[in-house]
Amino acid sequence: MMRFTERFHHRVIFAVATFMTMAFTSFASIHEGGDVAKGEQLFKANCASCHKITNEVLAAPGLGGIDQRWAGKDALLVKWIQNPQAAAASGDAYIKQLVATNVPLFGWMAGQAVTEAEIKDILTYVKTPPAGAAGGAAPVNNCQTLEELKAEAEKNEESDGFIWFIIIGVILAIIAVSAANIGRSLKNAMNEREGLPMEAEVGYWTSAKAWMWKNKTFVSIIGVFLFCYFAVVGYSTLMDIGVYEGYTPTQPVWFSHSIHVCQNEVDCQYCHSSAAKSKHAGIPSVNVCMNCHKGINKGKITGEKEIAKIYAAIGFDPATKQYIQGYEQKPIEWNKVHNLPDHVYFNHAQHVTVGKIDCKQCHGPVQQYTVGHQATLDEINSQDPADVPGLIKLTKPTLTMGWCIECHNKAQIDLTSSEYYEEMHNRFKASALGQRTIRDIMEDGEVTVREMGGWECGKCHY
Repeated sequence: MMRFTERFHHRVIFAVATFMTMAFTSFASIHEGGDVAKGEQLFKANCASCHKITNEVLAAPGLGGIDQRWAGKDALLVKWIQNPQAAAASGDAYIKQLVATNVPLFGWMAGQAVTEAEIKDILTYVKTPPAGAAGGAAPVNNCQTLEELKAEAEKNEESDGFIWFIIIGVILAIIAVSAANIGRSLKNAMNEREGLPMEAEVGYWTSAKAWMWKNKTFVSIIGVFLFCYFAVVGYSTLMDIGVYEGYTPTQPVWFSHSIHVCQNEVDCQYCHSSAAKSKHAGIPSVNVCMNCHKGINKGKITGEKEIAKIYAAIGFDPATKQYIQGYEQKPIEWNKVHNLPDHVYFNHAQHVTVGKIDCKQCHGPVQQYTVGHQATLDEINSQDPADVPGLIKLTKPTLTMGWCIECHNKAQIDLTSSEYYEEMHNRFKASALGQRTIRDIMEDGEVTVREMGGWECGKCHY
């Protein structure tokens, strides 16, 4: 009987140990062993708009310590991320607490279109954040500080000083003309009192011609100088037609790319979601803004002022955190920043998805911008290549034909990087002429966009 009891106890202990080992293995499998680099990319694309990897609240609670909070509930965590309502229907006590605490404040989380393997990568990244992320104070990727952003916001609110120079110049011209008339009137009054003949009324042009004839040497020198000056300025102006480097239009809502992209690490394609699959990058609708700002109603720079404009556009009451029934929505009229001529064809997806061009190659250091801004050549070229993989430094003004052609001449292609280039490569190999072309192209060991037809007129022009 004792031996049976001992064997029974050993089996129970073995079963408990096996269960604990399996539970620990399951726990480790979802929170550890994933790809940190992929997890960072997935986090920024799917999670960063609402969550921080620390305990700090953004538009939803932070994810710091998520491995302890969900210990032993791997399957439920995956279900919660993919379909929160379905996970809540399970009746789990912890999920009930989450729903009761957070849904009234932040609303339901939208189900994320990520696989279990991708969730594993994300959670591994959250558990092993990059250096400096825990403190949240050190700026990354050359972020602007709050002081710099506040200074820029104040600068944007100041009126343009150039118009005041014009107004002052006009006022001074009026004063000069009035002074000349007053001087002639006073002199005639004195002549009349002393019995001297009155000065005849002389037009300003006649008076000016007399002065110029009297001082013809000086006037000739000034005339030659002005002719040369305006010839140079005119030529430069004509050459700048269609060049809008540095263009930064004002917007109906003050917005900081720096805060969203740099400090909150929101991926570009979260807001410009069609950049990877469409001709246009797209401007986010107010619904996209509300994914975060349903919970965030006060900004670090402008307080509630600018976010209130978003609420006014869609009809949201921040006090009750409810949408106003029957509200007539007012779309925000953003001012376009980048605009190509109608006869020019450009496709974002072809560059982002096929060419794998980093957004900053064309748009510059977005993490330092506030409102939309057309990057200058210096801004693009001065970026750190470590921050912009494959940075191509160019010499022509941005958004000009020379700029595009130069980039196509320098940008190299990996023929195995996408199905698009693989198909082109296979077409070349299918004929003797194509094989000879490939040999000519590969003579220097590199393939550029130009060599694959990137300089053909029909590629960019209708």
